[in-house]
Amino acid sequence: MIPMNYDVYLEAAVALLAGFAIALFFIMAGMTYNGDKNRNNLKDYAISRGRQLLIPYFALYIIMMVLFIPLADSVATYLTPADVVFWFLYGAGPPGQATHLWFLPVLFFGLMLFVAIESLTHSYDPRVRWPLVALLPVLAFWITDMFSPMLVPWRINSVLIATSFCIIGHEMQRYNGLKEWRTKSKTLDGVIFLILAVILFVASQYNGFFNFVEDSFGENAWLYLVTGTSGTILVFMLSSLFKSRRVEFLGVNSQVIYEIHPVFFYFVPVLMVTLGWSLADYDAAITLFWPLRFLLGFVLSIPFAALVLRNRILSLIFTGKSNTNNNNLSQTSPSSDRKDPEG
Repeated sequence: MIPMNYDVYLEAAVALLAGFAIALFFIMAGMTYNGDKNRNNLKDYAISRGRQLLIPYFALYIIMMVLFIPLADSVATYLTPADVVFWFLYGAGPPGQATHLWFLPVLFFGLMLFVAIESLTHSYDPRVRWPLVALLPVLAFWITDMFSPMLVPWRINSVLIATSFCIIGHEMQRYNGLKEWRTKSKTLDGVIFLILAVILFVASQYNGFFNFVEDSFGENAWLYLVTGTSGTILVFMLSSLFKSRRVEFLGVNSQVIYEIHPVFFYFVPVLMVTLGWSLADYDAAITLFWPLRFLLGFVLSIPFAALVLRNRILSLIFTGKSNTNNNNLSQTSPSSDRKDPEG
């Protein structure tokens, strides 16, 4: 989905986005977790989050496999239907052609590991969890090296990194609750924003593309903790400035938007072929069309998310819930623990 080694500016933009975009979800999951509410009933919490994250994962993956069988001869891929089934059972891959759906089980298992840790340590000083922020990535990198060059099955390494960010998010909650991330001084806010933006840009460019899909963690994997945290705070600061129902809709329906947006990427090459371009010409100009593809995927995902809220079958497939409620925007948020009555 992401063309690399084509354009230095595009690579810089992709590295910048990759430096925090996925970590943001993990941090929000830890930040919005309500331990006082769920600690004594972890089974129901696990079932609720499993339904929300794993039902879409399995449903969408199975739909993809079913569609792949009749399209295997016409889709440009080295895979056979049997290969697709194998990588589905393996829980990682296929190499070079893994789908974005990997994120859903990683978020679920990372959140569940964090919840177990929080449940065991909640009665102690919160600082006892701080060493885990570093120890869990150490274990993740060791597991990656142990399996290399094979991908780690069921992305255990990514789950451990996700748990570290959940801990960071929970500590953010302890520090600032769910309040706005800004001070009383606009000047100070501007200085903080600028410093964090510089840190994010420099660290992400040095580390390069942090690719969970291929177990590739850049030049210095530790920098991902820096870029993920600083980028998340930047997003929180921006969200404090732009408050509206539209922005809230994007946030709480982020899971559906994430799940569907790559499908709309293919509209751009179809459109260009319709206009008389060849696929070879399109591939040669991929750096030109990548921003359009990204924007189109995002824009078309918004009305689709609204459609999901109104259709029971789509709601079940994309959110794990068959009930629809047009006025309840929080039902599809992957980290809406404070709002979800089952959370």
